[in-house]
Amino acid sequence: MKFAKEIYIVSLMFSLAFFLRGSNNIVITSLPLYVKDYFSFDPPEIGILAATISTSMLISSGIINPYFPKCRKWIVRISSIAYGIILPLISFSTSISVWLYSAIVGLAAGMIFPNVITMSSEINDRKTKERAISLYTVALSLSLIVGPYIESVILRYYPIKVVFLFFSPFGIAVAVLSFFLKFPLSSRGKVSLSVVKSLPFILAVINNTSYDVPFAAITTFAGVLEISKGISTEMVSLSFSLYFLTSFFSRTLMVVRPVNRVLIPISISLIIAFIGLLGISFSSSLFQFLLWMAILGIPHGFTYPVSLTILSRGFPDQRISAANSLFFSLMSIVAVITPLLVGYVASLVGISKSFLSLEPLVIFSLVAITILSKRSTWR
Repeated sequence: MKFAKEIYIVSLMFSLAFFLRGSNNIVITSLPLYVKDYFSFDPPEIGILAATISTSMLISSGIINPYFPKCRKWIVRISSIAYGIILPLISFSTSISVWLYSAIVGLAAGMIFPNVITMSSEINDRKTKERAISLYTVALSLSLIVGPYIESVILRYYPIKVVFLFFSPFGIAVAVLSFFLKFPLSSRGKVSLSVVKSLPFILAVINNTSYDVPFAAITTFAGVLEISKGISTEMVSLSFSLYFLTSFFSRTLMVVRPVNRVLIPISISLIIAFIGLLGISFSSSLFQFLLWMAILGIPHGFTYPVSLTILSRGFPDQRISAANSLFFSLMSIVAVITPLLVGYVASLVGISKSFLSLEPLVIFSLVAITILSKRSTWR
């Protein structure tokens, strides 16, 4: 009976993570191309649209979800139904309705994601619980490989406008599966100034920001950049599949060989990010673009797990919930601000040079983390 319950929880977490992340990523990466082609959105407008999705996710995950625990179950179910309905409707959107659809997709995803991972708390055995969480992250990575590949096949025969329609089964699966989620009533955890000022928290935030900013820029503007150079939308979608494939292998490596000294993968990630941003800015052929996208996937795979490792080592059990909550909120804010700033810079200097403008952040992060990590005893 216990084994059957654990299989049920793990299967549900894996399935929901796969279908939700797989379709949500298509919206994030393909919507900029869609609105540029059909509504002639310029870079600042594309940045604002991307920020709309991130802001909606921040509101639902950081405010609605933790502060309305008693009605969380019904909010999640309503959100999942809305997600299943809105996803295909994006294919029929106008230059006005696309803003509303983007906000709804963000709100729904922000409500569902935290409650999927919370399902693991229903498992009592520590090792099984950790395996469930690991499989959850595998599902996220797998969906980021499969989704763009499916999209690249669709784009061989159909325009980008109908991609969202083809992914409607993913949305339907999310809507149905969400009704099987369990909702343990968890406390909110108090966020204090001591959390913000602590060395582990500062290190985790700097590390994740160092690549969250380039990642947000890549998912929003890399496709637009390469289409402007004559690369087809089909190959752009395939490039994202390559990007997330190398990310998947990076995370798999961390599962096989857990991190001992966090400074090593952090340094590797930042050096690769610096070189990759330089390369994608000056890529002039399809091969070069695919190569640099694959290379940039490596730090994407390392950064988030390393940040979580830093937090887990630096905070006791009674404070880790508050640290994780605040960490997620700050990263969501980064995802809101980045498209706006990069979109504005792109309007001034062009999209290629806007990627180069991120290089100082990468250098600063590497120097700051190197200095700060020497003060820690657990690094």
